Amino acid sequence: MNLSECYVCGDPQEAKTCDRCRSRIRGALAQMPAQFVWLHLSRQPARGGSGDGRSSTRLHAPLPGREDVLSLLGPASREAVTDAHDQVGPAPFLEVLRSWCEAVTEERRLTPVRRDVSSMVTLLARHLGWICERPWVRDFDEEIRDLLRIVQRITLTEPRKELLKGVTCPSCEGLTLVRYVPGDWAAECALCQSVKLDQRDYEDLVRDQARAWEESKF
Repeated sequence: MNLSECYVCGDPQEAKTCDRCRSRIRGALAQMPAQFVWLHLSRQPARGGSGDGRSSTRLHAPLPGREDVLSLLGPASREAVTDAHDQVGPAPFLEVLRSWCEAVTEERRLTPVRRDVSSMVTLLARHLGWICERPWVRDFDEEIRDLLRIVQRITLTEPRKELLKGVTCPSCEGLTLVRYVPGDWAAECALCQSVKLDQRDYEDLVRDQARAWEESKF
C-alpha cells in the first residue's frame, strides 16, 4: 500500500485528500446557500442608541446597513486580486465562490455557470472529487472555511463548543475533548488536530476508559 500525505491536513493515507478533510469541505459548501440568505437578513444594524442614553444619529448620519455585511455582499471584482495588500477586509462572498468556479471551469473546460450561490456551490460540490486531487485544494479549503467562519460570526450561527468532561484525548491524554454543535464530529481534541472521532469511535473510547477506570480500583 502506497501512502502519501493528505494535501490538506498532512495525515498519511492513500488518496490525495483524506476522507475526513473531503467530508469537511463538502459540509462547508453545503452550508453556503443558507448562510448567504442569513447574511442578507443581517444587513440592518441592531436598533438602539450608543449605550450612554444619547442617540448617535444626532451626530452622524446613519449607514444604509451594517458595513461588514455590505462589504461581504458587495459586487465581485472583475479582476483577480493579485496582491494581498489590494484587498481590504474579507473578499466578497460571491467573489470567493466565483474565483474557484472559474478555476474549475477553465481547467476542466466546462461551460461557466450562473454567478448565483446555488449554481456555483453545485458546480464546486459536483467536482469536489477532482478538486481534492489538485495540489491547491488546501488553499481552496482555507478560503471556504474562512468565508464560512466570518459569515457565521456575523449571522450568529457559529457552532457551539461543549467540553466533554471526564473523557481524555487518546493522543495527548488531556481533558481536552470537545464537541461542536452543529458539527461534523462527535468529539475533537482542542490541542491535537488529528484527533477527530465519529459517534461510534467516541462511544468506544468512553466505554474503554470507563472499563479501565473500573479495573484500576481492584
